[in-house]
Amino acid sequence: MRKLQLLFFTVGIFFSAFSFAQSVTPSTLNVTGGTNIFTFYRFEWSFGEATAIETLNSSANIIVTAGVLQPGTDNPATVNNNTAWGKEEIKIYPNPTQGVLKIDFLSKQQGKVSMTLLDESGKLITRKQFDYFGTGGTQLLDLTAYPSGQYFLDILLDPINTSVTKRSTFKVQKLR
Repeated sequence: MRKLQLLFFTVGIFFSAFSFAQSVTPSTLNVTGGTNIFTFYRFEWSFGEATAIETLNSSANIIVTAGVLQPGTDNPATVNNNTAWGKEEIKIYPNPTQGVLKIDFLSKQQGKVSMTLLDESGKLITRKQFDYFGTGGTQLLDLTAYPSGQYFLDILLDPINTSVTKRSTFKVQKLR
């Protein structure tokens, strides 16, 4: 009997050593799970959560919520009302590039986006327009047909609601 208890204890310690809990602000704990970040998408999964949500408060300023993990708790929805694109709203990579340029849009603002690529002299190279719904997205800009050099990528967001118009110009280096 003692050997069986020792075996269960050892197996319990073994599984405890290789399991983990996930903590997402504001203090959501799961039995186990994980996170995978791919460009601007964040995939989270967890096991051991209840299907009903229940919040318990204590006098020690501790709030425990049992239930479904809410996405985006580490990055609450905010709207940047600056007229220039913020570094948290747009990512352009790889720069320098040898071919395809990726533009990740992370802004919460909606509208029509116009991307204009200019050469060093200001000559129009290409223009691309699309509707942006404020949910994130990636646009590709193929520069393989263009010669090496510096280019300027002007990105304009014309809002469909009361948000401000956003416009910034980014320097892009094309190699070979």
